[in-house]
Amino acid sequence: MTSGIYEEAVRNSACAFAYHEAVFDENGRMIDYVFLDANPSFEEMTGLKKEQILHRRFVRDIARDKAHAREWVRRYEEMMIHGIPAEFEEYAEEFNRNYLVRAYVQGKGRFVTLFLNRTFEKKMQEIAQYFIDNMGERIDYDILVRFAHEVSGAQYAVLNLFEPDGRQFTTVALYGQSKAFEEATRLLGFDFSGKKWRYDPVREAKTKDQDITCFETLWDLTGDVIPEVLVRQLTKLLNVGQVVVAKVEKGGKRIGDFTLFFKKGCHLLNRDLVRLYLAQLGLFIEKTRLEQSLIASQKRFYILAEHAPIGFVACDPDGAITYANKRLLEILDSPSYEATRQINLLTYPPLQTTGFSGQLRTCLAEGRMIMHEMPYQSLWGKEGWLRVYLTPIRETGSVSGANIIVEDITENKKSEDELREKVYRDSLTGAYNRYALESILPDRLRMAGEKDRISCVAVVDVDDFKKINDTYGHRVGDSVLKHLASRVKRELRVEDLIIRTGGDEFLIYFHDIGNKKNAEMVVKRIFGKISARYRLGDGFQGKLLDLDVGCSIGTAFFPRDGATVETLTAKADEALYRVKNGGKADYHIKL
Repeated sequence: MTSGIYEEAVRNSACAFAYHEAVFDENGRMIDYVFLDANPSFEEMTGLKKEQILHRRFVRDIARDKAHAREWVRRYEEMMIHGIPAEFEEYAEEFNRNYLVRAYVQGKGRFVTLFLNRTFEKKMQEIAQYFIDNMGERIDYDILVRFAHEVSGAQYAVLNLFEPDGRQFTTVALYGQSKAFEEATRLLGFDFSGKKWRYDPVREAKTKDQDITCFETLWDLTGDVIPEVLVRQLTKLLNVGQVVVAKVEKGGKRIGDFTLFFKKGCHLLNRDLVRLYLAQLGLFIEKTRLEQSLIASQKRFYILAEHAPIGFVACDPDGAITYANKRLLEILDSPSYEATRQINLLTYPPLQTTGFSGQLRTCLAEGRMIMHEMPYQSLWGKEGWLRVYLTPIRETGSVSGANIIVEDITENKKSEDELREKVYRDSLTGAYNRYALESILPDRLRMAGEKDRISCVAVVDVDDFKKINDTYGHRVGDSVLKHLASRVKRELRVEDLIIRTGGDEFLIYFHDIGNKKNAEMVVKRIFGKISARYRLGDGFQGKLLDLDVGCSIGTAFFPRDGATVETLTAKADEALYRVKNGGKADYHIKL
């Protein structure tokens, strides 16, 4: 009965699962492996169908990239020799996916592999970084359509942009060019790239009030715009099944859309992530166009500023406000224009604290455009986030003031923070992952340095964690890590961090420790929370386990032991090794 429940759970798990048998040569070296079983999630995640791989060898019969496949065999062979579970991240080029791979031996010559799909986590991180790096630059539509292709899983992707009047749109980029696509172009008698399309009320009616509309066939989308005979030819030639129209909008305004073509039997992947990409893309295109227009048409914007949907303020070289539009008053929640003019942009303390006044000084002194994001609290109590574009006003060769575009990005900041949280969180424990070492932790150290604070970095290693996995299984081991992270998080403050840096390794950062004596008390408390008895389920039969979990901790202090993440972690690791060499189950603090 229990075995049947277990098998059913594996079949329905969102985690991809495969069961293998090693293939050895006459010298006992592992040269390949055979698929004995796989669950539906494995098929969906890898694109390999069970009936095509069952009882077949991976290197010889399945993989196209033989050299890469042999690298997988090498990793598995090392695992089989040492009997140590393997965990590594892998990019499979032929499937265009990133995996977190976990494998462990299951009997003589056999092993199990679990795949966690990290593709879209990494892809959304790449996309977010691209938007940040290229805001205001020339828009590369080929890159944008490639992102849509990768996030959605489409075979072909086409990006259309609408004219300002919304009555016509142009195909500006496509992804997925192939000989079949070239033949389709010949059949149609025109090239898609640069093609202008007239407004189609039927198409508009089919997609109205929907950000993503799925059509089961190409004919369902095109209707009478393209002759049915030609549509059938194209469907067969391109092997097209589902077709999706995904709108790109900003503030209810239609900027364009993607037309996504899927192979027969395939469907839209990750609808929520596609929606997130569409929202961020609409913002990116609209704001990039805005920045370019500001540079090219500054005077025209000034004339229209009073009716603009964004805030606008001008000042003289001394920081006195000379003009502010209605939208700015709304953003600041100001009672009047006269009240707003009482603020000096260079000397008002809250603006100095956020860095705005410093950026304005630079703009005025160096005569260059600057973009700056900042938290704010207005004189009248309104709080949020602003993005400001500072442009020097030049008259007779000298700077006579500045024009400032002000945008309320409070809601966008929340979306960005939510996306950043997804990218930087470890999926198992909820702690931050290693990406935080390169982004969040350096920012914390910078903040500590600016305010002359003492911070503490503690490196934590779970003692004998392999024994827990070997004795009770990886599910129990995972539960231990989740409970550990949960216990630590309850002891941390807002600015503190817990980062999972490896399988059973964590880094804990205490932002403002006050002094080293306080550090000893805090680390001792954390040590006590981790080194304790854990009451956990066994993950299989519903039994409760009482486990004694111990840890070793090494520490380092900012700025005494270093000013960078690399230096501090190296010092903390040295302290950890002293604990390990001294018998484990302790912590080391050099006061």
